[in-house]
Amino acid sequence: MAIRYELKGHLALIDANTPYAGLSPIVEVLTSAEFEAMKTIPEEAKEALREIQHAESSFIEVFSNFTLGSFAVPAKCDTKMASTCLIPSDPDLFAFYMDRESLVFVDDGTFAADILAELGKSGIMRRMTTAHCLYMFFKNLMVDDLVWLGKLEDSMESMEEEMLANQSKSTTTVIMGYRRLSMRFLTYYQQLASMASILADNENKILPKEEADAFDHASAMADRLVDRAETVNEYSGQLRELYQTRIDLRQNAIMQILTVVTVLFAPLTLITGWFGMNLEVIPGLQWAPMWALLLALFVISTIALLAVFQRKSFLQKIVK
Repeated sequence: MAIRYELKGHLALIDANTPYAGLSPIVEVLTSAEFEAMKTIPEEAKEALREIQHAESSFIEVFSNFTLGSFAVPAKCDTKMASTCLIPSDPDLFAFYMDRESLVFVDDGTFAADILAELGKSGIMRRMTTAHCLYMFFKNLMVDDLVWLGKLEDSMESMEEEMLANQSKSTTTVIMGYRRLSMRFLTYYQQLASMASILADNENKILPKEEADAFDHASAMADRLVDRAETVNEYSGQLRELYQTRIDLRQNAIMQILTVVTVLFAPLTLITGWFGMNLEVIPGLQWAPMWALLLALFVISTIALLAVFQRKSFLQKIVK
């Protein structure tokens, strides 16, 4: 269903079902079918939008008389519940068309309409132009993301503390979920920074200079988010290394236990191997007290080995 806003003093919602007869700039949210049916949109723009609308990436194309762009906004998970970060979710996909007189968002969902509704309620738009509306739209996409990235990093820090205290039940799947999520947002912010930079360049000159310059600020915001997302992504890599280190330490402890057990039973293995040979004559085989002597030899050697292990702190390491 079409949604229309009039830029007249503020972002005002008006009837989208009747032809607009006013002189103020308008911003619309249309479905793909509604956009295709618009007679005022060039066929070149419609064809270009068909190609980019469902692409799962954010980018922009500049034409001589208009600008087209697409957004692929990844979903934010609940940082207090790591399991929600592991569930792959499709990004919100929508596009926009902007010329000198109009700004149209093409969205088969509700994401673009929800953001415009927030802008309308906030009343923070300073200039009633379509370019400024698009700039505020960009800012709204990133407004709370620094806080969310901080919460994501806090969640990862909690996992790290649990792993160091041997209290974590996290698996490689959880850690890789964090890594994929941070990489997804890092790519998204890089694409937003590129889009804002292209709009600031204003190659087709459809934006007034002061409006184009505002996108330099949007590009700087996206660059800060890129830096923050890179930090979070690097931290996820450190978590993975820490997890692998803990696995290696456990494997080493298991191998140490097996080594100690093998060494403790080595004397008994030697004795049973010697007297278990299928020979007719073995010295001492017929001597009655031999079994008691062998048992005493095994007990003494075991105690001696345990004493050596204790002195070398091998047993304490195994217990830990």
